[in-house]
Amino acid sequence: MAEIIGVSTWILAAVRWGDWRNWYIYYPTILYFILGDALYYYVTYNHQLWSLVPTWPLKHELACLAGEFIVFACTVLIFLGRYPSGHIVSIWWTAVWVFIYTANEWILLLTGTFKYHHGWMLYHSFLFNILLFTLLRFHFKKPLFTMVLSIPITLILIHINSIPVK
Repeated sequence: MAEIIGVSTWILAAVRWGDWRNWYIYYPTILYFILGDALYYYVTYNHQLWSLVPTWPLKHELACLAGEFIVFACTVLIFLGRYPSGHIVSIWWTAVWVFIYTANEWILLLTGTFKYHHGWMLYHSFLFNILLFTLLRFHFKKPLFTMVLSIPITLILIHINSIPVK
């Protein structure tokens, strides 16, 4: 039930604050976000750092994954669609989104729909969210540069977190 409430909340927020008129501008960044998540699940299949826990009535991981993709699309439509132009204000905007995502994850932890593994903790997610929202903005402005930059970042994260790659 928590997934349904959470995803519905993100949809309502995106309907209210998302830049739907220009959705096609954000589409490549939405795909970048979803691809990153899909690659996380593929690379860490046997050594996940975090995972969603399907709960009633959506007792299947694919339902959780579909919910994630909807949330990611909503996130990009709001985050980039309302991104401010000033440097200081843009740092503040990114910090707000890091807080939103970290608080959202904390709520998911409390409801039992999210679990950590292999030493991952909430502060790791906080640091990861800083990286995430920075890369989303970079991707929107310079997609090819960001995709190339994502390769060494991914390799560093795999190494730091001792994820076995076969």
